[in-house]
Amino acid sequence: MSFESDLPAPRISDLARVDARPADYLQGLNPEQRAAVEAVDGPVLVLAGAGTGKTKVLTTRLAHILATGRAKPWELLAVTFTNKAAREMRERIAHIIGPSAEGLRWLGTFHSVAAQILRKHAELVGLKSSYTILDTDDQERLIKQVLEAENIDTKRWTPKALAGLIDHWKNRGWRPDQLPPAEAQAFANGKGQSLYRLYQERMRILNACDFGDLLLHNLTIFTSRPDVLAEYHDRFRYLLVDEYQDTNVAQYLWLRLLAQKSQNLCCVGDDDQSIYGWRGAEVDNILRFERDFPGAKVVRLERNYRSTSHILAAASGLIATNKGRLGKTLWTDSQDGQKVVVRGIWDGDAEGRLIADEIEKAKRAGRKYRDMAILVRASFQMRAFEERFVLLQIPYVVIGGPRFFERAEIRDAIAYLRLIQSPDDDLAFERIVNTPKRGIGDTTVQRLHVLAAQRPKSLHDESPLFDGRTGEIIPLGEASGATRYRSLT
Repeated sequence: MSFESDLPAPRISDLARVDARPADYLQGLNPEQRAAVEAVDGPVLVLAGAGTGKTKVLTTRLAHILATGRAKPWELLAVTFTNKAAREMRERIAHIIGPSAEGLRWLGTFHSVAAQILRKHAELVGLKSSYTILDTDDQERLIKQVLEAENIDTKRWTPKALAGLIDHWKNRGWRPDQLPPAEAQAFANGKGQSLYRLYQERMRILNACDFGDLLLHNLTIFTSRPDVLAEYHDRFRYLLVDEYQDTNVAQYLWLRLLAQKSQNLCCVGDDDQSIYGWRGAEVDNILRFERDFPGAKVVRLERNYRSTSHILAAASGLIATNKGRLGKTLWTDSQDGQKVVVRGIWDGDAEGRLIADEIEKAKRAGRKYRDMAILVRASFQMRAFEERFVLLQIPYVVIGGPRFFERAEIRDAIAYLRLIQSPDDDLAFERIVNTPKRGIGDTTVQRLHVLAAQRPKSLHDESPLFDGRTGEIIPLGEASGATRYRSLT
């Protein structure tokens, strides 16, 4: 397979411009940052403390690989944890090297890169390339259908609980047939494994997958088809990973498979900032990097450009008690600044009163409301503050709320598009079959479920419609395209 053929070829003038000034982008780096940028070949672990210029090192390192001719843009794999981080990285690289950054096709989140790979090889795991990616709401709706079909009490054994369990299994890289005995007996009195298998089979019929499947299917493809893995070994000459301390087992296995040939893997992270264990992150991934990749170079970024010395001292004093870390000492040239103040309170209501008093005190001292902000860890914590502010008539604005794509009308529109792309997407079909109102109730949909399960087929194939041209009742899946979608609109 030729991987370059589907990419726009960079202009010679662009590449020449990058090579013309190979050292300019290194200006302004401190010695540790420069060492991390120039340690290109072989495994590298960059321990980047908070505020030490991590993003600058990441982008400059990619630019350095391109500028020195070690690889073309499409031969680099760079994965981040958020789309925002990926966009920022791409923008910074473009600022350094110009238009040739457009060829960085494989710069994105773990899931977005895995989705691209799966689109090319979907048939190897029983899917079509037009597969649909389910969000959390659709995933729980599908699980509820599976539970009800198995006569399991969904109030006692909730779809949300099973969704969390399945997500945990996928984060560990376990397919249904790979579950350890203790895990297989989990949920609904020992039915965890069979429910997981039924859920996966149902998604195959719907030509769908959830976010955990993106990496899990990649692992299945890479381990069962060495020829496909070899193609990606040839494609990715250099690999770079951001926030490595937050990788889970599936992401770790995925990276190891892709890097096992070239060994040109650079992982950037901070073992002191691993806070996502609750969602599957394994800090051990970063702690054992040197064992996984013998001879790896370790670079510590310890100069902090963000905080004052008082803040760094408080943070360092706390984290020093953690024995499960590689160790580093942050320092700064900044002045001491204000000292950290820690207040103990009984509950959320007491916290609301305390913060409101501080705000009123600052307002009387001449500060403006727009110069004050409250950061909370979770949205439920805002209620106590809001109730207090309303009582004291303190004006405020809440930043957050339902995301645009979570609004009902947007989800409805997307469901229509999903059904057009993948007619087997039952979840999308259920969402729009009576939107707008067409007199199709839950009883009719349940009957369609029974018919579809007997085949097995999708609801779309079993749904009857009245053909205005012939006067016949025919399955929706057998209707012509025009008749099919006219019946739903």
